Amino acid sequence: MSGSNSFKVLILPFPEFDTLDVYAPIEVLGKGAAIGGVTITFDIATASKKTLSAEKIPVVQDLSICEALQQLEQYEIVIQPGGAVSAIQKYLENPAQVGLDQESVDEHLQLLLRFSQLETLSPRGCRRVLMSICTGALIAGLSGAFSNLTVTTHYSGLQQLKEYCQRGGQGTIVDPDIGEGGYVGYAAGQLNSKRWVLSDRSGCGLDASLFLVSELEVWKDGHLENIGLEKAHQCARIMDYAWRWA
Repeated sequence: MSGSNSFKVLILPFPEFDTLDVYAPIEVLGKGAAIGGVTITFDIATASKKTLSAEKIPVVQDLSICEALQQLEQYEIVIQPGGAVSAIQKYLENPAQVGLDQESVDEHLQLLLRFSQLETLSPRGCRRVLMSICTGALIAGLSGAFSNLTVTTHYSGLQQLKEYCQRGGQGTIVDPDIGEGGYVGYAAGQLNSKRWVLSDRSGCGLDASLFLVSELEVWKDGHLENIGLEKAHQCARIMDYAWRWA
């Protein structure tokens, strides 16, 4: 439905996820969207009804990953948080250790890949965004969602990201340094209706989320425009946060 300024964001925690990786984007996007005149509904999809972070903070699912797969086209943004590399390896390679089965993990990977392959705009007529926070890139990499892209992650996960990207897809370049292009360089890696935003450390999830706020599209007078850097800076000021990118 074009012309709407309401959209949905899907977040995909897993056992022992990093707490900040989930709540930083919620905080930033929620505040930034309100400043920019957009309304966001956040959905949590997990493999079990309650999932504990590494810091033992529980999140309760709004829907299962299987259910999210069935209604994936309704989401404009999908966010993959990260965690310790060892926690991600355990989840992806030996899910029984965290009380899950391989089918649940396969559905998670399938969701990320399928979202990355959607060729349609979001229900309100905007580009879709796949965002990974910190080592969340490892999960997306194994799914194949990063094929033929340049990607990054936390320095502790760079080698594992390379291995997962080789297993999951093809043509992926792992770059340890975002460089002078900043998040613009990564977000510019877009094909048709999709774009990708990646951050390399947990704290950088705040910076990347502020960048995403600036890039959010809002309908005004029958046309789309970005919320913009000025309002993203306003969001950072409200949070009393020194944005390290812009």
